[in-house]
Amino acid sequence: MKKFWNVLGQILGFLTIVLYAFLYTDAQFGFGIPSNIMDYLVLARQFAALAVAAIVGMEFVSGKKLFAFIYILILAIIVIFMFFPSLGESLVSMLNTII
Repeated sequence: MKKFWNVLGQILGFLTIVLYAFLYTDAQFGFGIPSNIMDYLVLARQFAALAVAAIVGMEFVSGKKLFAFIYILILAIIVIFMFFPSLGESLVSMLNTII
């Protein structure tokens, strides 16, 4: 399984670097790409960086069941709060009322 995460991390890492290079080059030279497509590419850049970090972490914890469980739990929390930021705000307000 470690080999799978390694290969996947290498491919996604390469594609992420290509995306970063494209976006920085476009910022300098302006290729004339429509702004809505650029918005999607910027969003993909953010998720690609998280995906590379997640895959490298999965490679690290591969074969270590307890660490893998904890790591996946932490990843799930990050992804949930990325997609539902209002959930984080409501949890913080709920904790403030308890404390």
